[in-house]
Amino acid sequence: MQAGCDNATWWAKMPTLPVMSLFNELKRRNVIRVGFAYAVTAWVIAQVTDLALESFGSPDWVMKTLLFLMLIGFLIALFIAWAYELTPEGIKRADEVDASQSITQQTGRKLDRLVIVVLLLAVGTLFTERYFFDDEVVEQAVEQTTQTEIIEPEPSKTEEISVAVLPFVNMSSDPEQEYFSDGISEEILNVLTRIPNLKVAARTSSFQFKGKNLDIADIGKQLKVNHVLEGSVRKAGNTLRITAQLIEVDNGFHLWSATFDRKLEDVFAIQDEIAAAIAQELRTRLSTELNQPTLAIDFDAYELYLKGRGLVARRREAELFEGIEVLKEALQIEPEYAPAMATLAKAYVVLPWFSNRIPSAEAREHARQWSTRALEIEANNVEALAVLAMVYFQIDLNPEAALTLLNRAVEINPGNVAANNFLGDIYMRIGDLDNAMKYESRAAELDPLGPVQLTDLANVFMLQNEYDKVLELANRALALDPTFYHAHVHVIDVHFVDGNLENMIVAYELMQTQVGFDESGFSSLDLWVDWAKGNKQKAKETSRQNALLAKSGKFNLIDAAFDAVVAENFDTAGELLLQAYHEKDGTWLYPLWIRLPEQAPDSEPWQEFWRQPGVAELAELRRSHGFSPHAPGFGENKPND
Repeated sequence: MQAGCDNATWWAKMPTLPVMSLFNELKRRNVIRVGFAYAVTAWVIAQVTDLALESFGSPDWVMKTLLFLMLIGFLIALFIAWAYELTPEGIKRADEVDASQSITQQTGRKLDRLVIVVLLLAVGTLFTERYFFDDEVVEQAVEQTTQTEIIEPEPSKTEEISVAVLPFVNMSSDPEQEYFSDGISEEILNVLTRIPNLKVAARTSSFQFKGKNLDIADIGKQLKVNHVLEGSVRKAGNTLRITAQLIEVDNGFHLWSATFDRKLEDVFAIQDEIAAAIAQELRTRLSTELNQPTLAIDFDAYELYLKGRGLVARRREAELFEGIEVLKEALQIEPEYAPAMATLAKAYVVLPWFSNRIPSAEAREHARQWSTRALEIEANNVEALAVLAMVYFQIDLNPEAALTLLNRAVEINPGNVAANNFLGDIYMRIGDLDNAMKYESRAAELDPLGPVQLTDLANVFMLQNEYDKVLELANRALALDPTFYHAHVHVIDVHFVDGNLENMIVAYELMQTQVGFDESGFSSLDLWVDWAKGNKQKAKETSRQNALLAKSGKFNLIDAAFDAVVAENFDTAGELLLQAYHEKDGTWLYPLWIRLPEQAPDSEPWQEFWRQPGVAELAELRRSHGFSPHAPGFGENKPND
C-alpha cells in the first residue's frame, strides 16, 4: 500500500517540472532511447511476422491482435523506463537511486548499440521485401517454398464437393495489374472445372465478392459451396509470387496453403500445381487431360488474353469491342493460342445480343472462323465447341449438329457454365423445355450470382407460363446488376402478360433511369405500353414505322419483327423474318413471340417464312416437343394450350 501511495505522489509531482527539465529528465532516464528502440524493434518483428503469417494463411485477427499487444507493451516500456532504473545491485525505483551513483549513461550507450543493430535489421528487412523478387535472388532461391497445413476431415457421404475461387488480391503497386490477378484466378477456376465430381462456382458469381470483406461462411452460403480458395498475386519485373489457401466453409479451417515464388513464365505450372493440390486435399482424382501440363506461351500475349477475357465477361457493348481488339493483339504475338481464339469467338457470338454496330450474320461468321481455328489446334476446347454449336444453330439452322457439339462439350467438362448455358438455350429454342430447364438450371447452379444465367433460366419459366418465378429471377438479377437490360425486359414482360398496366409502366420508367439503350429499345417498349393501354392503332402505326426503318437498316430487324407480332401484324412480321432469314440473322430463334406457323394461318408472308429450308424443320421439331403456338398477349396469363 505504501509503495502505491508513494508512486501516486510521484506521478502527481511530475507535471510541475518545467518543460526543459522534464525533457532532460526523460533523456537522463533513457525514456526516449527505450521508446525509439522499442518502436524500431516492434516494426521489424511486425514485418517478419506479417510475411510468416501470409505463408501460413493465418486469419487477419492474428496480426491485429499482435499489433494491439505491441502498442500496450510500448506504453508499459515507457512507464518502466521512467519509474525504474537499472543499477549494479539490480532494478530499483528511480527516485531511490542517488544521482551520483546512477549508471544511466552506461545503460544509454548499450541502448544506442541496440538501436543501431535493430536499425540494420530494419534496413535488411526493407531490402528483402523490396527486392524479394529480384532475378538474382530468385535464381538462388528454392524453386518452390510451400507452407502447408493439413487437416483431414472426413468428406460428407451425401454432400457434393464444391469450391469457389475468389478473385485473387492484386498486391502489385500497379493498379493495371488487376486484370492479371483476376485472370490468374479465372485460369485456376477453369482448370478446377476439369476435375471430375467437383462443382466449381462460376467466375461471374465468385467475382461478385471482389473487394468485399465478407465472412467465408457467408460467401459459401451465397455461392452454395463448401470450400473457398482465396489468394494474392504480386508481380515485380520478371518475377511472380502467388499465395493461395483452401478454406473449409463450415468451420473456417485452412485445409491447404502455399506460396509460390517463380519466374513469370512459370505461371502456367503454378496454376496446374494449385489445381493438383486442391484435388488431393478434396480427395478426388484428376482427369487425364488435367494431368497434362498447361502449354506455356509468350507472357505478354498471356497478359493480353487475360485482359481480353475479363472484358468479354462483362457483356457490355463497349467492353466487348475492346475485348475483341485486345484478344487480336494477343493473337498477333501468339498466332496459335487456341484459348484466345475461343474467347474471341465467344465475344463475336454474343455480340448481336448487346450491339447493332455490325450485322448479326457478320459477327457470327467471325465466331465460326475463330472457333474453327481454335478446334484445329485444340480439339477439346470446350469454349470453342460451345461457340461453334451456337453458330451451327443460329446461322445454319442445324440444331442436330449444334446439340452434338454441345453434348460433347458438357461431357468433356460438366462444370463449364457456357456449355451448359448454350445447351439449355438450344433446347429451349427447339421447344424441348424439359431439357432446357435441366441445363439452364445447372448453369444457374454453377453461377448462382450471374445475371445472365438467372435471366436465361427465367426464359424457360416464361415459356412455361410460370411468371412468379420469372419475376423472382429477374429481380434477383437486378439486385446484382441494376443496369442489366434483359432482366428489366423480363419484369415488363411479366406485367404485360399479367395485364398489370400500372406495374408495367413503373417497371418501364425504372428501366429508363437505369439502362442506356438505343432508339429501337425505347420505341419497342413504347409500342408495348400503347398496346397495353388500348391504343392499338397507335401501336400498329409505330410497328409499321419501325418496320420501314428496319428494312432499310435503320432499326433493329428482330425488334421490329417482335413488335409486329405483339401488334398482331403478322404480314409485316413475316416479311421482316424473311429478310432476317436471307441475311442469316438467327436472333429471331428465341421462341417467346416467334413460335410456329399456326400463330397466323391466314398470313401468306408469315407462312412463306415458315416454309423456308431449316425453318420448316424447326417448326416440326417444336411440334414434336409439344410446344404451344400461342404467344400470350396483354392480360393473357393462361396455361399452354
